[in-house]
Amino acid sequence: MEKYYLKTGLRQQTILKDVFFTPPFNLVEVRENKKDPLLEVMIMSSSPGMLNDDHYDINIEVIDHSALNLQTQAYQRIYVSKKGTTQKMNVKVGKEAYFSYVPHPTVPHKGANYKTENTIHLNSSSTLVWGEILTCGRKFMDQKEEFTFTKHHAITQVYVDDRLIFKDNLYLMPEKINVQDMGQYEGFTHQGCLLYIAPNADINLKKSKFGHILEEAKEIEFGISVLNKSALVIRLLGNSGELLYQILSKIRIGEDEIINESIKELWEQN
Repeated sequence: MEKYYLKTGLRQQTILKDVFFTPPFNLVEVRENKKDPLLEVMIMSSSPGMLNDDHYDINIEVIDHSALNLQTQAYQRIYVSKKGTTQKMNVKVGKEAYFSYVPHPTVPHKGANYKTENTIHLNSSSTLVWGEILTCGRKFMDQKEEFTFTKHHAITQVYVDDRLIFKDNLYLMPEKINVQDMGQYEGFTHQGCLLYIAPNADINLKKSKFGHILEEAKEIEFGISVLNKSALVIRLLGNSGELLYQILSKIRIGEDEIINESIKELWEQN
């Protein structure tokens, strides 16, 4: 089993307090401005992707009043896997803490069998920006591999003060489910999702702001649903993983910048 663990700390700005990882992983701080309060960490891997019978175990703890952006290095490739590949990611975000994570798209190769479970525990004062993007496979191969993977099953559950407020259960088996049916992909090849939870934000204002960003993009379909007074979810369909990644990253970067500035303002006031 391959694993990594990350826990933030506070020394006025957010720092890496505890880190543990096994090959092929490495965690590297990539914060360009060392004076920024937001900690930026990149997950690096020496592996080309997930191989048959790989099992990833990931644990992230963002302590009270800290702020973390977690980034990926490249697309996550899932290779042919008769025994299956699995990933479990557990995230805990403390009081008045911030966590953003918009990884590169997942690319399931022909014969890939993949299951991932994401469990996120928030405090009622936590802020979360969480994105996921799934491609159809190696679309631009000489022999196209669109939807030739065996199975993709992704479960994401988000709890606020131990109460489940969001559950996403994505289950695709292209051999048994026509992904181009009504209510499925409907002619598109890629899909994305972004969950935004912020207790102190004007959620309708955020919906309008994110909507303007999405409307500027071409050749996509999208929808925004308000879950409650502090949460919304964006769903995207398109034909390019890179395009969807750029769109969701633009939203994430904007929220990262807001957090950076708001923390700096608090420093100045104190």
